[in-house]
Amino acid sequence: MAVRLSGNNKISSVIIITTQCFAPKIGGIESLMTGMAEAMSNAGKNVLVLADGKKESEDSKQKYKIIRFHGWKPLRRRRKARYLKKYLKKYEVEAIYADSWKSVEYLNNITKKIIALAHGTEIPKKYFDSFYGYFNVKKRRIINSYKNCNIIAANSTYTRDLMIASLRMSTDKITIIHPGIDVYEDFIQDEDRDSVRSIIGKSNPIISTLARVEKRKGHKFVINAVAKLKSKFPNMIYLVAGRGPYLEEIKRYVKSLCLEEYVIFLGWITEPEKSLVLQNSDVFIMTPSTVGESVEGFGMVFIDAAFHGIASIGTTSGGISDAIIDNKTGLLCEEGNQDNITKNIDILLSNEKLRNQLGENGRVRARKEYSWELKVLEYLKL
Repeated sequence: MAVRLSGNNKISSVIIITTQCFAPKIGGIESLMTGMAEAMSNAGKNVLVLADGKKESEDSKQKYKIIRFHGWKPLRRRRKARYLKKYLKKYEVEAIYADSWKSVEYLNNITKKIIALAHGTEIPKKYFDSFYGYFNVKKRRIINSYKNCNIIAANSTYTRDLMIASLRMSTDKITIIHPGIDVYEDFIQDEDRDSVRSIIGKSNPIISTLARVEKRKGHKFVINAVAKLKSKFPNMIYLVAGRGPYLEEIKRYVKSLCLEEYVIFLGWITEPEKSLVLQNSDVFIMTPSTVGESVEGFGMVFIDAAFHGIASIGTTSGGISDAIIDNKTGLLCEEGNQDNITKNIDILLSNEKLRNQLGENGRVRARKEYSWELKVLEYLKL
């Protein structure tokens, strides 16, 4: 993991990443924390990851060291906190990066080197000064946890503003860092290309959504748009990649509208397959709405699409306006507005020049601002 210094029992300065979300699990935060570990290691840092789950065969092949903690969640988090406290007493630690407030809840006053990430989805939406807010146990836990941190890195303007309004966090403690991104184009195999090609066939145009299939992601809005636009674009196809609790309901909905030939469910796909789906798409679309406490804090998948030069359509929900620059890298729709969503899909499918320009603008922005090679410098500056 690191080289020992002569004359004492300390090792050269280490960066610790403590996280509940890490590869091989799949998800937005998992990709973020795994990408952070790899980028910091590539930048020459000694990195130790304290992750959840049982030991994986691939752990020993990484440039950084991974220690896993499994078992019942409350006990697991406490065991991880105890391990970290003992580690701090023995070794020199440059900084601790935590995936969320949950990973710092039990790190009471152990160091001033803790940087916690905030994603928006985990922050209660009701204001602190309401009756609900004052007596909300979860909100109190979050506030107390953040007291253990020196800096909070919010993933969007929305998340920062939510923390200030809902938790009464000090603006001095919060900085905004959009997540970094890795693209796996170099790992694409011929069988991956053949698989995606066989699915797409001669369909044109192609729109796609890559997301966990849950109600707030807005799949039904896109399906309704397909139903309305299929006569104008008879060869169009809508690719839906991902799994989730809403998947079976969405499939039934597609069947009820007799759209089986226009909507294809891909299920879970690999990172190379995801790149291929995006490469072959004309438009990427995800139209989230806020459902209860669940909201899109940023929308890293929009940057993923931009990285591939694909224009996106999103909504004004949560932090998406940080991920999509309206009328420059994509189009933003009013949250929950079916007519607006259908109209914007029609605009981009009908105007190849516009969607190519938006896609190219997005590509330039994504590669200039979001590659991990550059993004890691922002995190390390903290």
